[in-house]
Amino acid sequence: MNIDKKIVFNHFYKLRHDIRRSHILAPSFVDKKHAALVQPRWMSRIHPVYAMIFSFMSEPVSFSDLTKELSYFLEMPEEDIETLIKPFISNNEIAVTNYKGVANFFPRNIVIEEDQLFNNIVHYMPQQFAYKEIDLERERFYTAPASILFMVNNYCYTDCVYCYANKSVRTAPLSFDKIKDIIIQAKKLGIAAITVVGGEVFLYKNWKELFDFLIENGYKESLVSTKVPLNEEDIIAFEPYGIPIQISLDSLDSEILKQVLNVKSDYGGKIKQTISNIDKHGIDFQVATVLTKHNESIDNLKSLHDFLAKFKKLRRWEIRVGFKSLYSRGDFDRMKLSKDSINNINQWVEEIKKTTSLNIQWSIDTGEKYFKSEEGSRKFTGSRCSANYSNMVILPDGKVTICEQLYWNPRFIIGDVSKQSVEEVWNSPRAIELAFPKKEHFRDESVCKKCSIFEKCLSFPNKCYADVLKGYGDKNWDYPDPRCAKAPRFINELQAL
Repeated sequence: MNIDKKIVFNHFYKLRHDIRRSHILAPSFVDKKHAALVQPRWMSRIHPVYAMIFSFMSEPVSFSDLTKELSYFLEMPEEDIETLIKPFISNNEIAVTNYKGVANFFPRNIVIEEDQLFNNIVHYMPQQFAYKEIDLERERFYTAPASILFMVNNYCYTDCVYCYANKSVRTAPLSFDKIKDIIIQAKKLGIAAITVVGGEVFLYKNWKELFDFLIENGYKESLVSTKVPLNEEDIIAFEPYGIPIQISLDSLDSEILKQVLNVKSDYGGKIKQTISNIDKHGIDFQVATVLTKHNESIDNLKSLHDFLAKFKKLRRWEIRVGFKSLYSRGDFDRMKLSKDSINNINQWVEEIKKTTSLNIQWSIDTGEKYFKSEEGSRKFTGSRCSANYSNMVILPDGKVTICEQLYWNPRFIIGDVSKQSVEEVWNSPRAIELAFPKKEHFRDESVCKKCSIFEKCLSFPNKCYADVLKGYGDKNWDYPDPRCAKAPRFINELQAL
């Protein structure tokens, strides 16, 4: 640290008080120029005293002035203050402190030099983080979620055989004024991220106004995904937002696309032109390819590779194995890949990676994560589920569910933002009941009912209800997450193998 330079809280991160603790949150988007300086999607609970300390650095301040102010505020000698705050200044690694027996985690570069600041200053006051009790143990946020996923519609341009969306419900969408109100609520509540999805975002008539209003209120998408062929006018209109696009492209063969996506014969040509125009206008993009028996051939992958290899703004090509959906069109068992097919594709990917300039992302879900954990949800393999713990999902009509894959399943609807505030929905009786389940909520048929670690397991929210419903059916919603060693074997297979 250069002691002659002023230091400041890194306002890429957001401080938020949550009644009995405070949080450090970070959005998902950061531009490439500053990516090495921060940790996107950061989320950690901290003792409110630390948030109070950072509030004194809301604006650039000299180290000597800061130590004097904090010494007076905390009633501690300046020497002790220096020891307390030095681990946070230009920390290149995650910082960990222990306060009264509880670990507190801080992202890298939580405090930076003044000339490194690249986000607008937020003026925090120590009074914002006042508390009467401390709780650094509870996982679920008290006042409101850390993030919101907003589904603008459930309309699709295609009808994929592996469809992950519930397109059967047709309801009146929220007014744009109501959507703006929800965004304003989120900002006031300190919600760090709002993610916009469909259906199809580009089939939403107010998509430009929505992105404008989100950015105006400090929210920026990290990625927009689409299967819609975009005209050049829309691509030009989208370019200033600086948001990467993900294009889904399963094949270049019109007959295969008819089978997989149920589209007209000219669809492939339109998507190819869309990709060319996206690249032409300098927009970063990635391509996602979902494989089923219809498009599993190596020749199909080769043609896709040769087409994509010429684009300068393509950042990655994700090749995925189609997995079971709650809403798939057709029989999943008839379209899923065989073990031999997956092995052949894996061999081709490994070989092409040796010579291609493309960043190819390919992973195989072999199902090895299932039926393993003996210690409950905290030890489950794989990404942690954010459903009803740190995230909520607003459906097009304002109904709120815990997971985007569950859509309008009434068992998981926790409120309605067309009638309630975001805070009211988050703390609704149904939300609390799902977040803190009791044994009496479970049927005798569920092994959870008599499990000796019931409280230990479910006090750490990490249950994937979507996988439970896929594997065991809706009536068995109270079965354990299939990653649990006590979970019964699947009624319906989940993985492709």
